Amino acid sequence: MLRTTWSSLLIAGIMGTFLGCEGGGGGPATAKVSGTVTSQGKPVAEAIVTFVPKSPGARAAVGTTDASGRFTLTTLKLGDGAMVGSYGVTVTKVSRPTGLPAEGGEIPPEAQAAAKKAQEDAKKSGGTDEGGKDLLPTKFRSPDTSGLTAEVKSGRNDFPFDLKE
Repeated sequence: MLRTTWSSLLIAGIMGTFLGCEGGGGGPATAKVSGTVTSQGKPVAEAIVTFVPKSPGARAAVGTTDASGRFTLTTLKLGDGAMVGSYGVTVTKVSRPTGLPAEGGEIPPEAQAAAKKAQEDAKKSGGTDEGGKDLLPTKFRSPDTSGLTAEVKSGRNDFPFDLKE
């Protein structure tokens, strides 16, 4: 009888440990976050939306817009959302440097030279270190200058961001 009780407690403890980790008990609690990004009334596709936490101990969340400007945020697991709290928001979109293939492709030698030249040209004309050019106003690259904020609450959250200069 005593052996059965100890066995049951041991099994319950082990299951609780695994379920706690699997169910999110091992990481921060998040709330679902999605939204849209538009500029001049049109959706902004392929932009990176980042929620930068204002609270200490919180984690940043990030998502990428689709063709209709929709995004879903991720903190730890794909689509898990963001931690409850206040955020400054950044939205960036950078062009792919000339000569670079889509993800996973190899760069032929002649394209490597073209990509290097494009990277140097982009830097000279105000592009990024990666060689791409900002396709949105640079003010949206920082939560201090973007003017975009979000307050994530428990449950589902949907944020529309209209980028205005």
